[in-house]
Amino acid sequence: MDFCKNYPLPDWTLGFEHRKTSVSQLPYEEYTGPMEKSASDTNDYRLIRLPNNLVVMCVQDAETETATAALSVNVGSNMDPVELQGLAHFLEHMLFMGTEKYPDENEFTSFISEHNGDSNAWTQFSRTTFYFGIANDAFEEALDRFSSFFTSPLFKQDCVDRELCAVDSEYKGLLNSDFWRSHQIECKLCSLGHPYSKFMPGNIETLQQGAKDHGLDLHEELLKFYNKYYSSDIMKLVVYGNHSLDQLAEWAASKFSDVKSRGDSAQRIVDHPVSAEFLGKAVYYETVDDTHTMSMDFPVPDVKAMYRSDPFVYISHLISHEGQGSIMAYLKQKGWATGLSAGTNTNQNKGFNEFNISISATPEGLEHYEDIMRAVFAYVRMLVSSGPQEWVHHEISSLMKIGFDNRKKSGAVSQALSYMNLIFNEYLAPEHVLSKSCAYEEFDFDTILHCLSFISPDNFRVFIGAIKHESIDCSDIEPYFGAAYHVDSLSADLLHELACDDIHVDGLSLPERNEFMPTDFTIKSPNMLGAAAVLRPTLLRLNDNFELWFKQDDQFSTAKGSISLSINVPTVNSSPQNHIMSKLYCSMLGSDLDEDLYNATCAGLSYYVYPTNSTVEVYVAGFSSKLPELLKTVIERAKTFKVDSTQFSVYMAKFKQAFGNVANSTPSGLCGTYTSYINNSSMWHYQLVESELPKVTLDKLQAHVDSLFDVTFIKMCMVGNFDEEEALKVADNVQDIIKPTPNLGYTSNKARTYNFEPGYYVHQLQMPNDDCVNSAIECSIYCGLQSDKRQVVLLEILQEVVHDSFFAQLRTKHQLGYKVSASSSSYRGERSVLTLRIEGESNPMFMTLHINRFIHEMQQRLIDMTDEQFDNRVKSLINIYQERMKNIDEEADIYNGHICSNTYNFNLCDIKVGFLQSISKGELLELWNKCVNPSTAPAYTRLDVQMWSTKIWKPTVSDFKEYSAKTLALYGCLHSEGNDALDIGKVDEFISMAIAGHKEQADASDDSGSLIAELKKASLSASGATYTAGESAERATHTGTALVLAIKDHETFGNYADVSHKNFSTIGMHKTPDGMWLMTDYRKFQATQQLFGLGVSAEVLVPKYSS
Repeated sequence: MDFCKNYPLPDWTLGFEHRKTSVSQLPYEEYTGPMEKSASDTNDYRLIRLPNNLVVMCVQDAETETATAALSVNVGSNMDPVELQGLAHFLEHMLFMGTEKYPDENEFTSFISEHNGDSNAWTQFSRTTFYFGIANDAFEEALDRFSSFFTSPLFKQDCVDRELCAVDSEYKGLLNSDFWRSHQIECKLCSLGHPYSKFMPGNIETLQQGAKDHGLDLHEELLKFYNKYYSSDIMKLVVYGNHSLDQLAEWAASKFSDVKSRGDSAQRIVDHPVSAEFLGKAVYYETVDDTHTMSMDFPVPDVKAMYRSDPFVYISHLISHEGQGSIMAYLKQKGWATGLSAGTNTNQNKGFNEFNISISATPEGLEHYEDIMRAVFAYVRMLVSSGPQEWVHHEISSLMKIGFDNRKKSGAVSQALSYMNLIFNEYLAPEHVLSKSCAYEEFDFDTILHCLSFISPDNFRVFIGAIKHESIDCSDIEPYFGAAYHVDSLSADLLHELACDDIHVDGLSLPERNEFMPTDFTIKSPNMLGAAAVLRPTLLRLNDNFELWFKQDDQFSTAKGSISLSINVPTVNSSPQNHIMSKLYCSMLGSDLDEDLYNATCAGLSYYVYPTNSTVEVYVAGFSSKLPELLKTVIERAKTFKVDSTQFSVYMAKFKQAFGNVANSTPSGLCGTYTSYINNSSMWHYQLVESELPKVTLDKLQAHVDSLFDVTFIKMCMVGNFDEEEALKVADNVQDIIKPTPNLGYTSNKARTYNFEPGYYVHQLQMPNDDCVNSAIECSIYCGLQSDKRQVVLLEILQEVVHDSFFAQLRTKHQLGYKVSASSSSYRGERSVLTLRIEGESNPMFMTLHINRFIHEMQQRLIDMTDEQFDNRVKSLINIYQERMKNIDEEADIYNGHICSNTYNFNLCDIKVGFLQSISKGELLELWNKCVNPSTAPAYTRLDVQMWSTKIWKPTVSDFKEYSAKTLALYGCLHSEGNDALDIGKVDEFISMAIAGHKEQADASDDSGSLIAELKKASLSASGATYTAGESAERATHTGTALVLAIKDHETFGNYADVSHKNFSTIGMHKTPDGMWLMTDYRKFQATQQLFGLGVSAEVLVPKYSS
């Protein structure tokens, strides 16, 4: 089924000429033939090939402040040895762990972080990709470090075990992912021995134990894999920055020409993984989330070579259409589905592909899965009988060409990765590497008809997912993710019916021609050549119920724009029931609009309506000539919406499922949710909202909708290819439609944030999902007010420094979990927060000890930071704030943020740059000691939200009251390592005597000897295993490390008792021996705290026109 074999590979030797770099005179070949690019594309390009056959795309973007490099190699899990599955993914991890030139395992990530950059990598079936982004002036040094991944990696033996833990932790974080569970079932149910059947993520069992079981040395196998498959011949590289093309080519040649050429080591797959024996099957599987999904999978030919006439572009456009007459419209009308998508896999598989029709079904829809299949095959039969329509192809092609000509610029990393995908397609000719999206010009009637024959009842299988299948015994278990499933044959009678030529379903038809096709691309802005851009909107109108802001495009010269309405509505979130009714309304309205406006989305327009804690947000964007009418349609429907009984039942069931699925969130995700609950006054707990759902009736919802916009205050922002007259007219139309009564007290229901009194507060919860092995902690340390902009920029620098060290120590060195991060943020734009997050298998009190030790030692790292390192951080942050906005959507988002926050601080970036230019390293240390260091902070304020896995021992409230954090952490580690018979009181006694220096007395304090044996073992294991860099704490057990940290925690922290001056015990909170306050009901705690006021405008608002 490989159509590509009929399409010869483009000759990449033609059009290339020999060149030498301008400085080092290094040889390379440059493509000098035509290369079509968008008229709106201001970048310059150079496509080159190095002597080792590595193809490089050099991109000069004169406006970017961020440089990036991305490299992909045509090797993935497909090449994993059967006995070492996950090896390619493990190798991806290990490449970050030091090279010959830069042996420190944190060198690369530290350098990237120091210059406010980021990096990442991922492994796919047949491809592994690495990238980084960084400030332009640090690009060469970063590129030198990056290139050494592929020329001289160390693969240090002592990193193997620790990074294996990271791979295993990543795998365990995926255990409750329904995507991965269903994907692995799909891999299991394919041809025996096919590369697609492998287990891509890998874990300790498949790697470490797999090596032992087969008498292999994992370290040696890692080297063999790298030396065999990581060949320059199957690599592609993109280098992107504001540097000249000569300079980018120079760096690429000098740093990547030494990547070894080992020939074409990529795998060519001839057979499809889904052979005939797996077709005609229904695969039922049990999901973790309460969801109902249906996926019809069809083995199809690989048609990547046919990018000028790709038949599946035509087929997927029609099958996934949501307008009138579509499959989706039919299923929605029946109440059987809420979403449908269709298309081929976009990965780089060679020789095979799959056409997938994925349906988000309702419970009733899943009961009618055979009827859904009837609708699908009836639609396909209609497409066959009516024949491929050239007008449909022309419409798709025209829209692609319009999108190409009006290309929206994105961030450097995003663009580099998109270029990578293009040059990685070996069937794409050099002249089309920039213009593939508009090369879809050839209408091939016969090939479309032929490919429709693959969407047939004799060439598919269906996957049906639900949390429980009533009449199906899912007794088979997929071994890696533990997903239960059952395979059954579809009935012969059903397959015969689906294959009948006369299969028909009423209501299905081809879509109408697209009335939203843009035709007017006139640029309305004046000729701004040479003039400085105006970087703020103008207030055109202000009255008791309306605020109109306008900004004409003077930067991007594009026929696009955006219009946003932030409609303040007193009742949108005034109670838990109103909250859920507002969400139901917006979801149902969106679904209702989709059928009539789907063509608009095909034509490059977008829209949404969603509720916040105080507003209903309406947004439209795209080609400006169509936006006023699109907005009119959206708000008219919003104002006159009538609740449909079928859709009401569908979305009531969907929301009930969604509430149940909150329990399956990740531990770190739940920590973040509860942290938000505690900080914000207007967030209703999901269980409280869930309890209100059964009380909602159709009549109640309709009454809520009918009165929702009675009293409002509207903020409107119109940005892009418009003029003032048009903005005023659109504003008049909005007011005529909504007809609001002025909301004079419109600020009364604004979301507000709590101003916590100084103290150390802990909220401890247990994971609602019993199958989750991970726990988590989110530690929030409060660092002043957002109104202090100087301190805000100091915190932004600080969080970058902290994240680098925090990740290196707790993720790389101590392997506390795969998810380890530090960030800074604010709640409702009021209080600045430094947040530390960990998710892993350790108990949260053990994580707390690590965080405390890190905070203590971070002070010295700040002292040791060189002036150059500090200056690099400052300079990189200045570059970010001074970077030119990339597109109108980004510009509009920035303006809307200032407008909706009531601050109107449009020159905030300039203010921050001013502070950054005068800031000193000493101020960073002052901030640390003023806010973060509990030993010196005069008003230390901290909130820890802990999420405990049910798989580990969890202390009771009484335990928290009686024992210190160090005792709880140590006891939890002992318990996890099998010492569950030990007495926690004895552990506490041992720690107390060890801290007091009476080690011998502590050794003799347990007559049974079991405790002493374990703690002696821990002491020996932890001997010398202190926390500082360069020492070998990783050799210690968690128990040993916990013992060391417990003693050091006492030495450096002492007690938090004097921080808080309130006695919270009267509201059911409990004080720990460390002086922490343990919450049992955060809402009672909130009731004792003051709320911040609303943001203050940075300027007096004076409209250009009187109302």
